[in-house]
Amino acid sequence: MKKQITIKIKGKQYSFPAGVTAAKVLKATSRGSRLPALGAIIFNRLVDPDYRLNYDTTLKIVTYKDWQGVAIYRRSATLILIEAVHQLFPKRRLVIGQSVAEGYFFDLYLDRPLEKEDISRIEERMRRIVSQDRPFEIKYVSYREAKTYFEEQRLQDKIKLLPFLRASDVCLVSCGDFQELYSGPVAPTTGTIAAFALEPYQEGFVLRFPTWEEKWKLSDTVKKEVKLFNIYRETRQWNNILSVENVGQLNELCVSGRIRELIIIAESLHEKKIAAIADEIARRRKEVRLVLIAGPSASGKTTFAKRLIIQLKVAGLQPVALSLDNYFKNRDQTPRDETGEVDFESLHALDLKLFNQHLGELFHDREVEVPQFDFKKGERREKGVEFKFQPGGVLLIEGIHCLNDQVSQAVPESEKFKIYISALTQLCIDDHNRILTSDTRLLRRIVRDRIHRGWNASDTISLWPSVRRGENRNIFPFQESADVIFNSALVYEQAVLKNHAELGLLDVAPDDPNYVEAHRLLQFLSFFAPISERDVPSTSILREFIGDSFFSY
Repeated sequence: MKKQITIKIKGKQYSFPAGVTAAKVLKATSRGSRLPALGAIIFNRLVDPDYRLNYDTTLKIVTYKDWQGVAIYRRSATLILIEAVHQLFPKRRLVIGQSVAEGYFFDLYLDRPLEKEDISRIEERMRRIVSQDRPFEIKYVSYREAKTYFEEQRLQDKIKLLPFLRASDVCLVSCGDFQELYSGPVAPTTGTIAAFALEPYQEGFVLRFPTWEEKWKLSDTVKKEVKLFNIYRETRQWNNILSVENVGQLNELCVSGRIRELIIIAESLHEKKIAAIADEIARRRKEVRLVLIAGPSASGKTTFAKRLIIQLKVAGLQPVALSLDNYFKNRDQTPRDETGEVDFESLHALDLKLFNQHLGELFHDREVEVPQFDFKKGERREKGVEFKFQPGGVLLIEGIHCLNDQVSQAVPESEKFKIYISALTQLCIDDHNRILTSDTRLLRRIVRDRIHRGWNASDTISLWPSVRRGENRNIFPFQESADVIFNSALVYEQAVLKNHAELGLLDVAPDDPNYVEAHRLLQFLSFFAPISERDVPSTSILREFIGDSFFSY
């Protein structure tokens, strides 16, 4: 008789034969649940459906209410899309793109323009695959076998990446005939992926997913993000010109020693964009008096603001900066979030009344006493700093809420210039696997917190969900209201961050609950060949995180 093991789920104990797969456990223990089981966390690791359990353990069921479940769902839906396209348009190039309109944007390159009928056929084929409830199959093949297969499929992006996987076996995943490079855990079966839609968007289409708010339904309308999408497309065009669209191409530059030119070009493009923004502000100098800079965590707002000040001076303006952080309320007045924790991301954590009062006085040429906030004590110091706005100057303010008009309601709209900055990652692992913009920012924050704040990676990871909730509530709804959007991502940055981030992530112990995320990020970083930071300019936005910046913070 086969040995029995005990698996604890939500406080209940279940008995299964040793060697049972995670998929069978999920199927047996999640019947009747409103949300389907998408995956399992065992020993603080997110595992695939074919993972076999041989010991007594505790298992956490992952659904769409968990961020890990959202990632599994989106990855699995993308695999179904790839299989559908493979069946209908074999050997045609399908390229994943930016997260937009509550989904992922895709380009499908045919010998003609993509038509609505093509998109409808793809969605219909996807639904057929879902109705067949096929299992996602994971297998290991030799490097030679994988290379031969991808050569037959004419997938140069994957062929270039293979040598850098540093493994004798290559892991592939499929839900049909097409074999895809494994990039993370998948759902048990295609039948689990029930809620999705394909929607024409620009010259391609969007694979739409259930919303975060409703958890398991699509929104009624597709949210248009025209400005953000245009910035993304512009960046991808630059990548195409430079022939660095995927990690395989980046790695080839690293090992060949030709990476320095790419770094110079990427940094020069940043400088050119910042100078163009400064020129536009200078062109409107008669009406613009307030420049507002907003963006999510680790987007590089501070360095961007410092570089913009330099370019504004070059343009003949007199810019000065005022920190919104000094207008935080004392900790005992800070609102709390839905979990009862102090919510520093809330708009009402700021003393908006005092801030707008000071703005009004400054723009009437009066001197104000700007408060100084002591973050260690969580309260303002007794004495502030005298501050006066020079006539004819430009006042710069940066902070996560700056695009919200409540922050600067004392200033007429015609006198404002709004800038949204974010690290919109333009590089893809390959044509079918994207790099999450949030992952780039999380890696930046892990590195910065470790070097400059003495925090370990586990601390940073544990705070990240709260940070993301604040961004969804306070930043992203306002991004399209910006006059200009600046993409702070650098095409080479993951290869530089890798050196610092891996050290921090390796310090997260396997028995730490945050090991789930640390392990995932380590797997992601394994795709990249490392780049030495010595060639990163001292004025680079990246220096805000890795240190040795020309600027002081």
